[in-house]
Amino acid sequence: MKKRKMLSLFLVGCLAAGTLAGCGGKSNSGDSQSGSDQASSDFSKLKILGTEGWAPCNDWNEVEEYSAYQILKSKLDDAKLDIDWEVVAPEQYSVILQTRFASGKDLPDIAKAHTMDDAALMALAEQGLIIPINEIIDKYSQGPAKEAFDKKFPTMRPLTTAEDGNIYWFCNVSSKYYGDNTDPNGSFSMLYRRDWADKLGIAEPTNLEEFTQMLRDFREKDANGNGQQDEIMFIDPSSFRTSIAQWFDLPTDMIALDPVENKMVSPWNSPNVKPYFEYLNSLVQEGILDPSVAGNWELMAQKRAENKLGCLWDYTNAMWNEPTVAEIAPDALYAPLMPLPALDGVEPGSMSEPSSMVWERYVVTKDCEDLEAVARLLDIVYSDEYAVLTAFGQEGVNFTYEDGVMTPIPGLTADMAHEQRISEGAMLWNGVLPRVQEVDMRQQVANCDDYKRQVTLDLIDYDLKYPDQVNNFLALPTKEESDKINALLPNLQTASKELATKLTLGQISVDDLDKEVEKLEELGLSELVDIYQARYERYLANMPS
Repeated sequence: MKKRKMLSLFLVGCLAAGTLAGCGGKSNSGDSQSGSDQASSDFSKLKILGTEGWAPCNDWNEVEEYSAYQILKSKLDDAKLDIDWEVVAPEQYSVILQTRFASGKDLPDIAKAHTMDDAALMALAEQGLIIPINEIIDKYSQGPAKEAFDKKFPTMRPLTTAEDGNIYWFCNVSSKYYGDNTDPNGSFSMLYRRDWADKLGIAEPTNLEEFTQMLRDFREKDANGNGQQDEIMFIDPSSFRTSIAQWFDLPTDMIALDPVENKMVSPWNSPNVKPYFEYLNSLVQEGILDPSVAGNWELMAQKRAENKLGCLWDYTNAMWNEPTVAEIAPDALYAPLMPLPALDGVEPGSMSEPSSMVWERYVVTKDCEDLEAVARLLDIVYSDEYAVLTAFGQEGVNFTYEDGVMTPIPGLTADMAHEQRISEGAMLWNGVLPRVQEVDMRQQVANCDDYKRQVTLDLIDYDLKYPDQVNNFLALPTKEESDKINALLPNLQTASKELATKLTLGQISVDDLDKEVEKLEELGLSELVDIYQARYERYLANMPS
């Protein structure tokens, strides 16, 4: 592969020159006429436009040094695919993508389109600027891509099929399994400093009152030992994604799926929303929930590193919190709690991550002439080997198998992976190719402490689970629905977040809650719930039988 670093130009200059193809980008491509042993006249060339990947590799000029990319390159060679990567800095990408499509000229064969919403992408489809990929897959796929859309990832077609019956993009996709259970959920929980509780002789809380007393004791009894009452908890009070909200039997977003009623609802219409915000405000009054930190993730990280965070919301099996405070508190343990009863007669819910998720978009443009080559690429992207490579890396390098369970190489940190050039594939190419992963839940809990493992497994079988990520249950909107959503959603989201924050801080009294919810209704809350419900019903109707 030859390399060439393209000049970064001011956008105005690019527009004036009419040569946006290289604006802010970098390109790695095989030269089919160069006589190299990797590219020859029988190779198909595809140009892919995207952004740089994640840390630790956010410099595309280094990508060929990584073992995962070298394996990917060998698979592309085997499929006789010569990729011209046009890689644009993330901060420039949205403008460049929109400008290229606006001109309708010099389009790549494939582009990552994560910065464009449903309405914008469907407008491109109506203009013929992007083309259906289902026709490409149905005609040319040799198996893996067709299998992925038809069987392996059953929610992919229902979530990506447009009103006209076509699919206009392929996606990142993730599915979980646990033994014979093909639909286990991940989960989120409140995680508390169990080492603090043990030091103070506090038993694990079994209800909301005991939970609150534990947080109070952390402060009053100086759990971190620095002589100050500065031990706090962390959630984002502007959101219902707190786990505590689910203890009050509230769904996870302004509009979300109620698993009992099997329909879309809003927590603002629940009778439990008032006691929930009364509770959050009481935590603010006691100093347990610090208004200056609540919802601020950077300050959360700082307080955690300072050994001041006694409780936080995170994945149930999260193992990354303890290392951040290890220098101060080497025995720190953030232990997850099962859902705690918060109201008499109300079953507490858990917050779950769907077992199958679809996100981000990659489109094929009208300028693509070799559709069979696109199918060969998709057969790689949705193969089992790619799924392992992109999500976990290389066996023997990033992980090993122990008793059939994938286990990370002990002691391999992100910095070491960068230095040794052995990061998993998603770190390298998530900006230009999809992330695909099939996750064995045994793997996710293999390296947890016993308690995190048990709670994670218990929550798979927990009865009342409020799913997160509502978009993973919604069919694509019709044009009429999309227009309504774009008109209603931004103002409603802003108003909902502001109301939740002000109720938490006591800037709006819960006694005035009914009046405030009426304002949300005036902004179209119930109308939006109805639209989401219609999309949910179409999603269910399109699920494979």
